[in-house]
Amino acid sequence: MDKTLDAQFLRVEKALATLVASISTYNPSPVLAHDLVAADQELSHGLADLATHQANYARIQSLKNTSSDLDAQIKGSLQLLSSTRSELLSTPATTFPSTTTPVSYTDLLSYARRISKFTLPPTYREAQPTPEPEGTGTQTNGTVTPTAPSNGAVVNVAELPVTPIQADTDKTSLPPQIAEWLNPHNSAPGFVPWPTEETIRRGALASIQVLIDQGEDPATFDPERSAELEASRKRLEEEAERAKEEQQEAERARQEQRMREEHARREAMGAAGQRVEEKPKVFTGLDLLDDMDDDDE
Repeated sequence: MDKTLDAQFLRVEKALATLVASISTYNPSPVLAHDLVAADQELSHGLADLATHQANYARIQSLKNTSSDLDAQIKGSLQLLSSTRSELLSTPATTFPSTTTPVSYTDLLSYARRISKFTLPPTYREAQPTPEPEGTGTQTNGTVTPTAPSNGAVVNVAELPVTPIQADTDKTSLPPQIAEWLNPHNSAPGFVPWPTEETIRRGALASIQVLIDQGEDPATFDPERSAELEASRKRLEEEAERAKEEQQEAERARQEQRMREEHARREAMGAAGQRVEEKPKVFTGLDLLDDMDDDDE
């Protein structure tokens, strides 16, 4: 490109010098003027090509920089993939036995939803009961005795000075937090982490147990027989409930019989005590003499 521009500049310079020389000799030639115009046009086209060349060169440089950046990014990605693959290959994989039954996420979510009411977070604490206001009175040998002045006015115990016995009692009592850590069973909620027997009897485990008791395989059980299974399960529940009611009725009858026997025994003991308390008549010698005198008269 530089050689082309140099040749075009040289042509313009020669045409201009020739035209100036012809004019200075008073012998101008139109041909020389046309040559100068043609050389100037060729130089203009060369300058336009130079601008296009410079723009293309700048774009090429930009594309080279972009290409080098992309090459570096590709190299980094390949290195990361290689290191990740090495880590994955070095990680011990879990080998599941061939007899494992696949479990879907819907079953897991359903199981979690069912056991959620039988679980508590580890940080669960029941609300501490509100302390009752202390009654008015003074403590004497561990016994609280109400205090009242002679004029009948009520004396507030909070205004009275604390006796040494009260101070010792306050010092020996532990804070609630420490007492809870020392004996956690006192503050443990009444919570059982498993469902009750009635809940299990109403669930799917009871249905599976009914199938097993009937000699059916739960894995190959026909769902169309679920109505029969439900009827059998309800029948077993009714029988268990009936047996429970009969047991409760028998226990209630035994308690009533025991209470009647105890009542009869107490009545018998009361009647015997009344007979013992009756005093026998005592006859003195004076009374006998009086009776003999009456007979003589």
